[in-house]
Amino acid sequence: MWRWVAGLGLIVFGLASSLFSSLALYSTQAMSMMPAVEPGQRFIVNKLAYGYSTVSLPLVGTRLDPNRLVAGPTPRRGDIIVFLDTTQSPARTIVSRVAAVAGDEAAYDGGRLVINGDYAQRDALGQETLVTRGRPQQVTRYRETLPGGMSHEIFELGDDGAMDQTWPVTVPEGHVFVLGDNRDQSRDSRAPGGPGMVPLARILGRVSD
Repeated sequence: MWRWVAGLGLIVFGLASSLFSSLALYSTQAMSMMPAVEPGQRFIVNKLAYGYSTVSLPLVGTRLDPNRLVAGPTPRRGDIIVFLDTTQSPARTIVSRVAAVAGDEAAYDGGRLVINGDYAQRDALGQETLVTRGRPQQVTRYRETLPGGMSHEIFELGDDGAMDQTWPVTVPEGHVFVLGDNRDQSRDSRAPGGPGMVPLARILGRVSD
């Protein structure tokens, strides 16, 4: 009997540990997700939002193949996620927004996001000044609405920058296409040398509202 009780206790402890570790507090010093996430801002990440993997729940995930995900709900367009960017050495955790999901065709045309041939709606909200590396820059704040109705605010320096015109790409199965909300100050899926398409197995979780 005591052996059974001890075993039950270990199970309860394991479940409690997993639950406790399913929420994590993060912060970033990057400007890439402004205005949604300010440099130095702390935010809570739900590490069970899309299932779990070796990067999202180390206590459980260490028993898994590092390239596999125990799947939950899939990310949606507009979700803010934290992922492990293994294209950098050492690998770094990055916060970004899901702009396109598996099967979507994503492109940038004249500073406008295009998903499956449709331009995301973009409404100007006004001009602001951002200080980047000690230099003030004039940006436009827009409200962008993605296919499906999810809307959020973004910053744009202009519509003729290096990443304002890209070829269409199709998001492969098991991946997402990510963008920073500060579009001209973001190392995202558009950027040469950026993370590219982010594998679901490298997502640590979803930023809670």
